[in-house]
Amino acid sequence: MVDQVVAERGSLALAAQYMAERRNFQEDVASVERGLRRLRGRGNKDGGVWGQRALRCFGLPVEVDDRVRWMGQYHTRFSDLPASLCDELLRAWDRPPVSESPARIWVLLGHTSLALRRRQDPRPTLAQATVLASQAQLAARIELALVEAFAWGRSDPASARAALERARGLLERDTPEAERDAISPSDRACLFARWIDQEAYPLNKPDTGQPNHDAAAALYERIPADGPLFARCRRENGLGWTYLLLGERERARAHAITSVRAAGDAGSLRMRAMALNLLAACSVGAAVDVATQRARAIAGQLEDEALLVRFGPRRQSRQSPLR
Repeated sequence: MVDQVVAERGSLALAAQYMAERRNFQEDVASVERGLRRLRGRGNKDGGVWGQRALRCFGLPVEVDDRVRWMGQYHTRFSDLPASLCDELLRAWDRPPVSESPARIWVLLGHTSLALRRRQDPRPTLAQATVLASQAQLAARIELALVEAFAWGRSDPASARAALERARGLLERDTPEAERDAISPSDRACLFARWIDQEAYPLNKPDTGQPNHDAAAALYERIPADGPLFARCRRENGLGWTYLLLGERERARAHAITSVRAAGDAGSLRMRAMALNLLAACSVGAAVDVATQRARAIAGQLEDEALLVRFGPRRQSRQSPLR
């Protein structure tokens, strides 16, 4: 971290000058420079007082922040890595300076998604992530709300609904423009597509009452057809399952094929497996087993127990997977 700060500021002396000014010269410049030198020598050990001061002053290096965000966002290709490798990478990054900063929320969110893939209890890491939420970036707060909504979807519908409403507010209305602008257009489109997907799911498969497939289709149509490939997959998969539930098999199959192609263009194994699962549900005869076996083979390579259960040998054509 110190080396990155020095590179950005031009020299250790200039970095110390900047930090002393930001701290209103509570310490003189020479003392700050000595503190930064000691911090530089600590590597990935706990940075102590000077580590906390440096994090508050400079934040994490951009490259580090980008990497941990990539590991914590479900819609990145981090989800396309085998679960064991994801676990190894997350543990490697859960150490100072990341573990001492609000950016640790991304590591915790990565662990939560991994727990869901392994069909383990996500509550311990979700609880830790919630503690950091007030200090976190807007994108992390939206991610947390979406992951909570998914995690509590069946066991606690009221909490899931509250989390989805929080995600909607953060996406659409409850944040300053400057914070919204800090999210890349691609990330915003993917987060929006995920929110739509989770809103539409109970319309297609309500716990009680009658489904409203037409309303679900209208929601999925709100996802732009020319957006990022992840969002396109979400759109096509959602429309495919919805039209299948409406009894329009051929229309559903067309969306499934489009989703398979978009997932291939994105290089996303996980999304391709989910699209193949839809294609199997839309097919007849031997094509069902072929598509199912392809989906299960991908899930096996990803070490994804949740997908393997979902793609089990017993076909469930009314199933509309979210993750």
